[in-house]
Amino acid sequence: MARRLLGPENAASVFEAQSEEHAQDGQQQNLENTRLQVPTAQSRSRPSSRGERSEHGSIQEKFFQPRFVQVPEDLTVEEGRFCRIDFKVSGLPTPDVAWYLNGRLVHPDDFHKMIVSEKGFHSFIFEVVQVSDAGTWECVAFNRAGEASFTVKLDVIAREHRKAPSFIFKPQSTKVYEGDSARLECQVSAIPPPQIYWKRNNEMVQFNTDRISMFHDASGKVCLLIHNVIKKDAGWYTVSAVNEAGVATCHARLDVATHTYKPVPHPKQLRVRPTFSKYLALNGKGLDVKQAFLPDEGEFQRMAAQSGLYESDEL
Repeated sequence: MARRLLGPENAASVFEAQSEEHAQDGQQQNLENTRLQVPTAQSRSRPSSRGERSEHGSIQEKFFQPRFVQVPEDLTVEEGRFCRIDFKVSGLPTPDVAWYLNGRLVHPDDFHKMIVSEKGFHSFIFEVVQVSDAGTWECVAFNRAGEASFTVKLDVIAREHRKAPSFIFKPQSTKVYEGDSARLECQVSAIPPPQIYWKRNNEMVQFNTDRISMFHDASGKVCLLIHNVIKKDAGWYTVSAVNEAGVATCHARLDVATHTYKPVPHPKQLRVRPTFSKYLALNGKGLDVKQAFLPDEGEFQRMAAQSGLYESDEL
């Protein structure tokens, strides 16, 4: 293929025509940038032995300061959740990005990752949001022409520690008598504190009455108190502790007995009469054997009257 060689004069005319075209394109680009408020391009000249040359014999390089086209809004995330911050930045050359949390540089790790996509799209990933991630995050994009930044506030809702109810000690079956007081006691451990429900034979126990009441303190101790127990109060009692993490249930029986009274027999009253038995004839000095066996009737009567002794009809 034959090539046409340009002489010095023809070559000069070609470069002049190209320079005029570039000048016109530059004016149009400046007008467009002014209308769109695009950062002014910066140019740098450097000597080169190849490529297009200006009147001064140098190549023109254009740089554009970073500009954020899309930025995120403030976020509120629950602890332990996944979170992603997306944004878009433009600039020439392609800007690098750095992140700061409350003024401290953040490096990628297992929980924080930086992703760069095509056409200036970037993402900052929180694999598992932690309470320590809360604060003001600043994203800085920079290149040779300058830098730009935006901030986003991240609020982290601490996840409440939860624990299903469990009984430290359970209520014990008991027996009481009618008219006495009965207590069914237990202690429950749970986070957050549970709601307590009592049933008797699968029916809800009605509290805040004159006889039946329940006490529940901050340590988890629970007491069901029944005054003036009646037969109707007997049965199986079920206590249930319920919170957001689970349910725990246990049972105890209350037996009600009746007092039994056995009448005490009255002693039989003896009928007595004065006695003149010779076997009970006593004197002040002891038993007079001779007088006891050989007295006359008048002596017996006299001795009985003096001693005050009487003899029962039943003896």
